[in-house]
Amino acid sequence: MIWLITVASLLGFLVVNTLANQPLMTGYALASYDAKIWQMLSVVLLIALLINLGLYHSCNRKQLKRASPNSAFAYRFALPLLSSFIFLLTLMLSASYGLYHYKRYEDALLLSPLTVDAIVESHQISDTVAQISPLSNDNALIGNGFIKQILQVRVDKDGDADASSATPRPPLTAIITANIKDNPDWEAPLSQLRPGMQLNVKLQLEPIAQPKPTILPSNAKPLMLGFDEAQWLRQRGVQAKGVIISIEKTSLREFNPSHVKDRIVIAIEQLRWQIRQKILANLHRALLKQSTSIVNAKNTDIAQSASQSSIQSAIQSHAILLGLLTGDKSLMDSDVKNRYQVTGISHLLAISGPHVLMLAAIVSIFVVWLVKWLAPQLLVKLPSSLLVLWVSVVMAGFYALLVGFEIPAQRTFWMLLLLTLSKQLLVNFSAYRLLAWVALGMIWLEPTAVGQAGFWLSFVAVVLLLKFSETIGTVSAAEINNVSQLLAPTARSDVLSGFVKIISHQFKALLKLQIWLFFWMLPIVVWFFGKVSVIGILVNLLAVPFLGLVVVPLDMLAGVVSWLPVVGDWLSQIIWSMLTTLLNVFHLLLNQLINMGVANQSFFALSQTQLALCLLIALLGLLKGLLPRMLILPLAILLILLPLQQRSFNNNKPTLAVGDNPKLVISLLKKGDDSWLILSDNQIKATQADKPNFLKTKQAISNVAADEEISSLLNRDIYPLLANQQVHQLTGVISQTPSVRVNELVQQLATHVPVKAYWLAGYDAEHSRLDVTDKTVSTSFRAITPRSCQIAQRWQQDGLEITAMSGWPLDLALTDEQKLATQTCYIHIRFMPPTSKPYDVLMLAGNSDIPMQMTEKLCTVSATHLLIQPYNLSIKPSWLALTKPSLLHVVTGAYKSQKLGEDSQLSLTSWSVDNPADHPFEVLYADQVGAVMYALAPDDTD
Repeated sequence: MIWLITVASLLGFLVVNTLANQPLMTGYALASYDAKIWQMLSVVLLIALLINLGLYHSCNRKQLKRASPNSAFAYRFALPLLSSFIFLLTLMLSASYGLYHYKRYEDALLLSPLTVDAIVESHQISDTVAQISPLSNDNALIGNGFIKQILQVRVDKDGDADASSATPRPPLTAIITANIKDNPDWEAPLSQLRPGMQLNVKLQLEPIAQPKPTILPSNAKPLMLGFDEAQWLRQRGVQAKGVIISIEKTSLREFNPSHVKDRIVIAIEQLRWQIRQKILANLHRALLKQSTSIVNAKNTDIAQSASQSSIQSAIQSHAILLGLLTGDKSLMDSDVKNRYQVTGISHLLAISGPHVLMLAAIVSIFVVWLVKWLAPQLLVKLPSSLLVLWVSVVMAGFYALLVGFEIPAQRTFWMLLLLTLSKQLLVNFSAYRLLAWVALGMIWLEPTAVGQAGFWLSFVAVVLLLKFSETIGTVSAAEINNVSQLLAPTARSDVLSGFVKIISHQFKALLKLQIWLFFWMLPIVVWFFGKVSVIGILVNLLAVPFLGLVVVPLDMLAGVVSWLPVVGDWLSQIIWSMLTTLLNVFHLLLNQLINMGVANQSFFALSQTQLALCLLIALLGLLKGLLPRMLILPLAILLILLPLQQRSFNNNKPTLAVGDNPKLVISLLKKGDDSWLILSDNQIKATQADKPNFLKTKQAISNVAADEEISSLLNRDIYPLLANQQVHQLTGVISQTPSVRVNELVQQLATHVPVKAYWLAGYDAEHSRLDVTDKTVSTSFRAITPRSCQIAQRWQQDGLEITAMSGWPLDLALTDEQKLATQTCYIHIRFMPPTSKPYDVLMLAGNSDIPMQMTEKLCTVSATHLLIQPYNLSIKPSWLALTKPSLLHVVTGAYKSQKLGEDSQLSLTSWSVDNPADHPFEVLYADQVGAVMYALAPDDTD
């Protein structure tokens, strides 16, 4: 029964987002939804459970032989019907409670942008770190130059008068970003803003963008990509986003929270902050030591080159130590995260059950030893086995809180608590039943947990480990006898051979486990992340014992001894320095695998139908007696045929996926095996936009982490898009605008995804650089060399044609802005099916109308079906009259500055009035519809 209720609750909470976004539930229907509905359903469910319990105990199998026919009928028919009713009732109750929880969150959201003077309170540590570390010869920037932290915002009533009418009720939970690179004087007060302190600031608050149901054209459908920022912020309870405008530096002070819960949370977070400071102090000492050795070196050029890599390696190794100790990932940059993802070991960066159990076991054994030594009479009342369990529960709970109460740590704590209670009360529970109780409690305490990848990966991994121990992992009597003989060698010559055989036996067991977990968890990994590491199984064979048995225990030991008086800092520094050296070697090995091309990622996507088939295959394979296992074969064949059918459909009809990022428009054109990634960087000024901010600061900074924005674009936009469209290699990449940022993105992309052709606007082939950028900004073409994207450049294959309609390399005395405009490429896409009319798409780029005017005068543009353009490019009535689009897709953003200008809106209004009645015209805005995929199908009725 417990598994029946758990499964029903999971399904109910999973459909909450779908129900909340339905047109019938938006607006008044969701606003009027209250707690009475789920409260009534809970009462009915409780009554049904009591009836089921009574029927079960009155009609058990032992009494059936002498029971009346009515009792047998009740057992065989009434109980199954009642169980079905309980399942449906639980499904309705969980969905109802999830909608109520969703509605409460929606009511607390910020509705409109605000600029306010506010008091921000820190209740938890920051998500990122930005500190400048003084070195012997220079300064090093730790972090990416931005501090991001969830803060409680209390609006100052004496502040901005314009915000008084629309000010939300305090406090407001907001994720606040501060730019330290452009404001280095903010570093000191924000670095000291530890949990339990508050600061006076001026904020620009923005509402969280929510999905809006919109009716799309017949040839378009919404494109759901990997990362959902709104869902992620909801899981963290964030109600708004904000940016710091100014700081009152002398206003930093402590505050006393009024609620007991807040005091406990702040106390735990202060402990996490102190551990972070200890590791940062060790990092500062390591960086200073490295810089001193560089200053003393004779060959300064070689030493300076080695300094950059050594500083970066030191920061990344300390980031791993901090993450494995407290779950704090504030020091992890995009480079180290990508390195662990590509090699398939990113799961080892999460605080999981083994971390919690390891610390709990160490402390519990130490406590039992103390009790035996100081108070042995206590063991008469409380056996040592129970004492170990209770101490483990306390330590597991404390450590789970210390690491942020992440889902794997939560699951370990609750399972350990239930196991201890069952032993204390002499009640036998199977491990599967304990797991069901824990899952049920966690999703009802936090309904958003069902949408997190960590929840499913954690619980499914435990189930698979249990099944592995029952089947493949079972050790036979012969194996036990062989191992016992190996552990007791009779001759000295047998010691080495015995040791080798033990290692071989453990290696085989670990290999079996890795293959087992990889195979059965593959659907969940593909569903949530859309990519799989090719050599993940082999790398895990080395990484699991290294990180789990060497790094984590020593890291915990260093964290514990660091609190010792006098010698604590010295001992922890020795341990952390040793671990840093080991991690540097380990990271060097991972880099070699990536650079050699051995470590690659494959991109996949599963539809809901395919996921359901995978779930059914898993149930048939893991559960005996449910259905005949021969059904696995036809289900597997159907699972393979579904993507083949979709692929054959794409071979006949091309698709164009258009993203919703207003700063960098990302589009993917696909037909069969051919795929083109089209990028348009729409920054205002090429020279200033492409030059990193840290190069413009007065303070010299020698070490800057990899561009986090590029990493975000790859991991949140491009990789999910490639996975969604089942693209494993690209026919080509087109950069419509000259951009160092886009080029660096393409270079990183080409190291993981094969790219055949690369068109780059503004590329100067003679000097191998971009012609419009500052000459001091280096442009790297380490992975793929581009060719200049200019007018009349063309690619054609199987009726699909891509043509550059603009882009002139003019040898004239022009400013950088004018060069940017003349070299910007408008891309024309035409699909010419053999039996119907062609379908035309025109993709505009940049923020200047100079290419538009030049193409107008040259008469190189004709009528088109679909016109795609960025928000910052003005819309001209003459241009609309020339192109005559049926559909205009404007890539706008959530902020007011990312909307269409008034002139463009007037042009659209004028065109809609003057447009012939027989010519349909529709406008879509990306901030309203999100990412969209168009089928480039000509309208035969046109």
